Amino acid sequence: MELKKVSGKTPVLDVGTIDKIKSGDIRVLPGIQSFQEHGVEFIDGKIVDFDVVILATGYKSNVPFWLKDNGFFSEKNGFPRKPNEWKGQNGLYAIGFSRRGLLGVSMDATKIADDIVQCYHKIDNGRQKSK
Repeated sequence: MELKKVSGKTPVLDVGTIDKIKSGDIRVLPGIQSFQEHGVEFIDGKIVDFDVVILATGYKSNVPFWLKDNGFFSEKNGFPRKPNEWKGQNGLYAIGFSRRGLLGVSMDATKIADDIVQCYHKIDNGRQKSK
């Protein structure tokens, strides 16, 4: 709690990520050049399709440096403009910016998971109707 009090940072322990990277279960990829309609173009020119992209940006948000022309995040500090905001546009979500520690992260994650399920059902229902 002292680290949180002094620096505003919460210590995080590795829960197996390094082992997953070493085993190949998690792939570390090069830097992102751009997002495409169905995936990502990397700085090495390779394009890979993804259903979901999760950006773990660390303790300090660097979002304004790579997400251009977006009104969701403040250019000043990289946090969502509205307090406790978790949903942006086009499937963009933010977790951990509420400054409520792990409880806030959990609350945001639950809201986001519920929203993703609702979006999935809308898409799936649309597919069913078009058959």
